[in-house]
Amino acid sequence: MFRSLPSDVLNYQDDNFYQIIKERCGDDVLEFMKVLGISSVQSLLGVENLFDWLQFNSEKLKMIKNKLAFQHDDGFVEVKWGIQNSLERLIRDLQTANGKKQQAAGSTILHDDDVTLSSIFLQKHPVLKSLINYYQTIDNENNENNSEDISFLTSFLDNISNNLCRSKNTYRYNESVLRFAISFYILSGKMAYEFVRRNIPGALPALTTVQKLISNTDSRINEADFRFNSLKAHMNSLNTTIAFASEDCTAVIKKISYDSLTNSFVGFVTPSNNGIPLDLHYQTDSFEQLREWFSTEDRSPLLNIHMIQPITKMQMIPNPFLLCAFGTNNQYESIDIIRRWIWTFEQSLLKNVRIIGFSTDGDPKYLRVMRLITGFFASLPNIKLSSYRDAFHVNIPKEWDWYFLNNSQLFLCFQDATRLCTKLRNRLLSRVANLLIGNSCISINHLSTLIENVSKLRHGLVKSDIYPNDRQNFNSCIKICSEAVINSLMVIPNTEGTIMYLRLLRSIMIAYIDKDTTSIDRLYHAWFSVFISRWWYMWLEHMSKVDLDNHLYKFNDIVINQEKKKR
Repeated sequence: MFRSLPSDVLNYQDDNFYQIIKERCGDDVLEFMKVLGISSVQSLLGVENLFDWLQFNSEKLKMIKNKLAFQHDDGFVEVKWGIQNSLERLIRDLQTANGKKQQAAGSTILHDDDVTLSSIFLQKHPVLKSLINYYQTIDNENNENNSEDISFLTSFLDNISNNLCRSKNTYRYNESVLRFAISFYILSGKMAYEFVRRNIPGALPALTTVQKLISNTDSRINEADFRFNSLKAHMNSLNTTIAFASEDCTAVIKKISYDSLTNSFVGFVTPSNNGIPLDLHYQTDSFEQLREWFSTEDRSPLLNIHMIQPITKMQMIPNPFLLCAFGTNNQYESIDIIRRWIWTFEQSLLKNVRIIGFSTDGDPKYLRVMRLITGFFASLPNIKLSSYRDAFHVNIPKEWDWYFLNNSQLFLCFQDATRLCTKLRNRLLSRVANLLIGNSCISINHLSTLIENVSKLRHGLVKSDIYPNDRQNFNSCIKICSEAVINSLMVIPNTEGTIMYLRLLRSIMIAYIDKDTTSIDRLYHAWFSVFISRWWYMWLEHMSKVDLDNHLYKFNDIVINQEKKKR
């Protein structure tokens, strides 16, 4: 009895093919195959009426014909029964195997439930065929890379398909889907999350589940709670200990809400002790106390936010970390900010995180703080930051009389460059401010003339760029100080001052905002903007008020005469 055919027999050729012919049919049939040039299973299955070739009279066939068949006197050739039976049986077995292969190509067997999907069923539901192809591609990639990693998409699809086979009250979600759900809820909000969840059954957990997960994890943020432990974990995950801190306020709707987890009320102005906000200050079980707070305490119109930006060697900039947030009315002194920054620096250092600087906007209190901390024509009489053990030192050459930073600093300070650019833009576009630099006037009228008289194809400006409704529109800054605008202004008379002002604005953007700026260009444009600003300031200091007024009157007369000519 013959043994069953190998699973890959349909791919046999040459030696493997001849070996199975020899085993199933003998040496004579093997010789017959070689004479006919049949060297593979597929070529054998492609030949019909194989023994008809014995009817031909050929020198090569005479010898093999005598071995395989009887030749009668009338010329009729009769194949020996045993040889014919063995070869036909082999061909029949090969055809059966080939038929099973074709059937398998049109169906998929799910071994867990022994379910066979026919080709008709797959055609009716093409998404199944696409999923099968997708998983086959994933398996091939994992085999090539010797990897067993599962992508989030694969995990997400598995989770949905498993849940759709269950009742709604038994839905389950794996860890990666739960993390995705938390992130999606935080970034999109309640309405968007619920919209997606209801339209993709089994994909996302219910809102109550997500909110419970958030409350049980360290991602929850309490008002005025500085999360230094979480900061340490975040920095360790990025393998760095250096970071830059920032502080800023944003307007919020005045509203009081109750936090059941901390049994406290959120929305009042957070009190502080030496500049440090007091967390969980508004906790009470007394209705009288609550009524007193509502009648005496202010509701916070601003939200003060402290962010930490890790500094790493990675090409991609890591996400910033929210250190703390609390409500405020911005009624505190510069010394409170200094104490808060020093305390933040010290607490971070205890967690092995070195804050190298603080960044904020151009609020007068914060500007004064930055001057006092860096010693920029100001000093702190009772706090010697340069004497701190953790202060860093810079060897500044003595001949650098233009370099105003002290050689010993606890940390640096940096004004928000984006806010600085928008303020410079707003001052240029102001209808009431008059700007002079040397013998030239800086005026929005130059840009207006450019838009009216020069094709937009050359400069790209429109009237909405110089009359913006949004005073914080940074894209308007980018367009106004572009090289195309500066080059186009050169053909308009008396625009030297405006061109210099736009170059100053552009240098600030290149030095402090543009991520693609090289180190040497960043240094050049940073010092260019510094020297231009200092030169301008010194010129204003040495000009008398009478001379400045005369210059302004002169330029105002020119503007008035130009407007009369237009009329």
